[in-house]
Amino acid sequence: MSTTKFLLTVTIGLFFFVQKLFAQDNQVNMFIKYDLEHIADSTKKENLIKRSMYLYIGNGGSFYSMTPMEKNQEQGALHISMDAVDQSDALVNLYTPFGTDDSPCLVTMLGQLYKVYPNKNYKIDWAITEEKRDIGGYACIKATGQFGGRKYEAWFTEEIPFPVGPWKLHGLPGAILEASDVANEVRFRYAGLDKVTDKMPLMEIDKLPELPYEKYRKALENSKADKLGAMMAQLPPDATVKFKTQDGREITREQAEALMKEAGKDKQKFQLNNPAERSIN
Repeated sequence: MSTTKFLLTVTIGLFFFVQKLFAQDNQVNMFIKYDLEHIADSTKKENLIKRSMYLYIGNGGSFYSMTPMEKNQEQGALHISMDAVDQSDALVNLYTPFGTDDSPCLVTMLGQLYKVYPNKNYKIDWAITEEKRDIGGYACIKATGQFGGRKYEAWFTEEIPFPVGPWKLHGLPGAILEASDVANEVRFRYAGLDKVTDKMPLMEIDKLPELPYEKYRKALENSKADKLGAMMAQLPPDATVKFKTQDGREITREQAEALMKEAGKDKQKFQLNNPAERSIN
């Protein structure tokens, strides 16, 4: 599968509004990078989806994202994947609070930023085993648990004492560094960890408006026919938009539309018949 990947960079001109979405007391302490591999189309197992994912760990919660957080990133700049074949349901922005009974919530942009809570709780009943191994210099322990119609094996370390993990896999007494389902169709590989010394605040989810889950699903379905057009139509009137390829080269809207049209040919051949979360929450 050969498609040109590119990112839509949306810079919203509401500087003070966006500034308020970042909690100065919830600073990023570190982030874990994962290499995600997902066989999302069971008829094309050789064309598995591969993406780098990032888990930012703060004082009050964690944020799982497709986007590397830049220290000098302009406030209000949002990076959105527009790759037509990146259809894994594990490619989401997900915020998980610490020390509360609240479920993780999706952070999505449909004209503006929204938080979307699931229909059900994400709680996983993990069984911790005696099996141990080293990952990236961290002593890890194996745990197993059921989630979304799959059985997962996860390796966590108590040396990073946060109940975090990639995607919706969390709740162990330490950070999950690697995880995969037993069918080996959804895999999160450890790709590094960096501690953050510069001030990088996490988004303050409480200040985002909530979008009901069913409305979110409907909007998602409606945008599939013309992902780019749907996004552009819902942007605030004072938003400025930049289109960039994945290697950082800036292109015009016309070039972006041509790339999306070309990528759409691959999208028609692709079937999301093997989602990471088989039972939708």
